[in-house]
Amino acid sequence: MLSFFPTPYPDECLYSIVCRYHMRSGNISVLQTNRDLWDRTLGKTLFLPAGIKYIETQIPRKINFTAERFISENTIFPLLKPFITKDRGETVLNMMEDVTAYGSVLSVAGLSGNKFVKCKYLRHCEQCIEDDIKIYGESYWHRLHQISEVLICPKHGTPIYEADILLSSLRNNFYHDIPVLIKEIKGFSSNITEKLSSFAADVEWLLNNGNKLGYYEETHKIYDNLLKSKDYRYLTGISKCGRLGSALMEFYGQEFLELFDAYNSGSCQWHRRILYSKGNVNHPVYHLLMIRFLAGSAESFFKVGHLKPTEFMWFGEPPYPCMNKICEYYSQGVIERIETVTRSAGEYNAVFICPYCGMIYKRRTSIRKERKNPEQITIADYGRKFKEKLTELVIAGKTTNFISNILHYNFYAILNLEVKYGFLPEERIKKSEAKTKEIISKKIPEEQQRKYCRDKWLELISTNPLARRCDLYSKSGGCYAWLKANDNEWFEENAPRSRRGNGSVDWERRDAEYIELLKITIEKIRDEEKPRRIALTTIMKSSGICTLSKNLASGRLPKTQAFLDENLESAEQWHKRKILWAVKVLREQGRLNLKRLRVIVCITPKEFDPLREFTYDAMHCFDNN
Repeated sequence: MLSFFPTPYPDECLYSIVCRYHMRSGNISVLQTNRDLWDRTLGKTLFLPAGIKYIETQIPRKINFTAERFISENTIFPLLKPFITKDRGETVLNMMEDVTAYGSVLSVAGLSGNKFVKCKYLRHCEQCIEDDIKIYGESYWHRLHQISEVLICPKHGTPIYEADILLSSLRNNFYHDIPVLIKEIKGFSSNITEKLSSFAADVEWLLNNGNKLGYYEETHKIYDNLLKSKDYRYLTGISKCGRLGSALMEFYGQEFLELFDAYNSGSCQWHRRILYSKGNVNHPVYHLLMIRFLAGSAESFFKVGHLKPTEFMWFGEPPYPCMNKICEYYSQGVIERIETVTRSAGEYNAVFICPYCGMIYKRRTSIRKERKNPEQITIADYGRKFKEKLTELVIAGKTTNFISNILHYNFYAILNLEVKYGFLPEERIKKSEAKTKEIISKKIPEEQQRKYCRDKWLELISTNPLARRCDLYSKSGGCYAWLKANDNEWFEENAPRSRRGNGSVDWERRDAEYIELLKITIEKIRDEEKPRRIALTTIMKSSGICTLSKNLASGRLPKTQAFLDENLESAEQWHKRKILWAVKVLREQGRLNLKRLRVIVCITPKEFDPLREFTYDAMHCFDNN
């Protein structure tokens, strides 16, 4: 058993602790230290060393240094844990504890050593060395600095430097003193430096907290919820890879992504491996890039409760209402969750099951839970309570019409259910269908239909003499289509001349025609018993010129535009005209007072207050007359 063992410093990697033990133990050779620690002639790797359990057995028990503590605080396992499956993670832990384990633990973790370890040298931050010496009296190797993609120290915002110590030599040597640097990290712009510092902060947070998190199975659930809530994944689980890749590119930029080998021919193909990998392991760097994009930081990604917001975003928050009117919990929120979500024709359909009556119904995304109208849902199964009530009423000898009123469903739905449950023979449905067809077959005679459509069409033309065919179409109530299909010869003789095929429109002539028509229309509106505001929409509706606003916007009707500018009423002018009309009406009825006037004109207090003096003058003028 060892006579002593150094106390680990914050974020100190296990190799650094072993270096300090070697220096203070008085061992002359590296071989002796390796035998003390692992009972082997060779040391262990830097990132995921094996045989940690043996060190625990050699350390005095009073010190309370355990293998679990070393793995959590002095190796990079916490960085990997949220991104590997539980089975793989437990295998890695067993190998790290077992002194007899053979093979690369990093490879067992699912990461190729040459891809994960991109730097060949030990690394350090100069400012951290100075701080460590001031606080502890010596410097040491930090876990965070050895991660290849951490290029900026998150604590000081200074670059990470490479020391003249090859990683491949660590199993045969212990380097306690940090030598001079051999290569300086190139400088970055302020924008890139800020992003690198944020990324390093995420790595640091995971190293300190990753061991408390779940394995990739839990991380995958958070991914799924966030991707759906941010509309990068359908509720069915299919991801919108193209859209997500473009968003990642825009969020990080090419220069930043190239530092992590995360830029590939103008896109981010690595995100597909994350979205669709089940048991495969991806480099933690890519996960952290995705995490910061989705949640802002690793801490908010893992700490904030992302509880399936997407299912509820489309259908409202649970609980959901029961839509069975005979259920004692009708329209009350008793359904705690959505059973399934499917996607069809661009819309999501959710399935709900009431636990009290057994009704199963479907709802589309365009109909939210607040709209509790049974006609807006699709019933998949009426449920046991509905069937029990139906059976009770049928046995009692009630008619189908009576049952439909009691159960609040239409006659034919109840009739079908009575046949389905064996209460009525199938011939009953056939008789009902025959009766329905007979009713439908009783159409209006063709001659009567022709006379009605012709009269309606001639009336429209007389009241809208300058309107075009397209203007009359919206006002014809189906007569246009019937005449075109059944009386086309008469229709062409009595319809406005078609302007198709004339090459170009004579806009100057149309401008003059519109002015004449609008003069007549405005006069009619002013002469109406109950006033209407002379607005563009009112004029379009009364004149039948449905394309007027479109043509005005194109600038083709300058005279018409000038005429409308002079004659259209502003809100104030309209309110004044309505007040004068209200004063006249109430004066004739002998009921003129301010309270009744405000009721009849329907003007808000905010709009009425500036017109109060005008109203008093109008009332006084009528009183004098």
